[in-house]
Amino acid sequence: MQFADAHSDLGILMFMVEAGAAPRHLVEDFMKGLEIARVGLSVVQIGGDFGHAEYDFRDRDTVLRTMSLFQPENIKKHPYLEVAVSKKDIENITKQGKSTVILSIEGSAAIDTEFETLDFLYNQGLRSIAITHDGQNHYGSGCRVEDDIGLTPDGVRLLDYAAKKSMILDLVHVGEKTFWGAIEHASQPVFVSHSNSKSVYNDVRNITDQQIQAIGERNGVIAVNFISAFIDSQKGVVPLEHLVDHIDRIVELTSIENVALGPDFFQYLMPELRYIGDVGGPADLVRVPPALEERGYSEKEISKICHENLVRFISVSL
Repeated sequence: MQFADAHSDLGILMFMVEAGAAPRHLVEDFMKGLEIARVGLSVVQIGGDFGHAEYDFRDRDTVLRTMSLFQPENIKKHPYLEVAVSKKDIENITKQGKSTVILSIEGSAAIDTEFETLDFLYNQGLRSIAITHDGQNHYGSGCRVEDDIGLTPDGVRLLDYAAKKSMILDLVHVGEKTFWGAIEHASQPVFVSHSNSKSVYNDVRNITDQQIQAIGERNGVIAVNFISAFIDSQKGVVPLEHLVDHIDRIVELTSIENVALGPDFFQYLMPELRYIGDVGGPADLVRVPPALEERGYSEKEISKICHENLVRFISVSL
């Protein structure tokens, strides 16, 4: 069994390590986990509308420093990884037995409204963008903003500009009004990289049945988040079967082709985070297929959820 991760904060971790703000072994441990679980593709963040410790990943220079870690002269330090910018790249990397990296940004605050930064990042390999994180920026409102003003005029321009470059749009973290504005306007492929079903568990980070259906109708994927707080109100470690409840709902509303995994592993920098079934890092992904099998999913369906759906979506979108 192989796996694909729709939302990896490996880029943030690598930056923190290179900046001396986190121990180097954390990157080494993460890499080992990718190999143990045979993670064949990860959508990796190189910045976003958030901060950690003394670093702000909305800052353009911080984003550029993180992006530099994935350039050929630096990524060769991690021989299991290779950056892809096309379907052909993904196929070639897979044939070599390596793990594909798709570079993404989790919020566009670092992108100026003339899009010079976006041009530079695209030329360096960026292929996926999110409008914002939980808050407000020039382009739209996040899910924790009290007054969601929707997709702004600059947001419309951003989506149009990114579509011309055939970039993928991640509609994670946005408020509902911003989400629907983006759905109505965007011409590029859309997905949600790490959210769950709001009808199964009503949390602001989760998305409604109607939103799930809208992504399915666009042939996108909804990748489920493994953080316990977004899955169930139960304290402590929530059993894996509760994650499967969210997968069941997405499949019911769309199809087996429209669900994937977006674990959001960040426990290595935030030890207080609790993950479903103690699946707190890449190596632990091997615990997911047995939980799906117990619910009645076939081996073929499990392979689609864990790996194939996301790889197909990314491949046809680039």
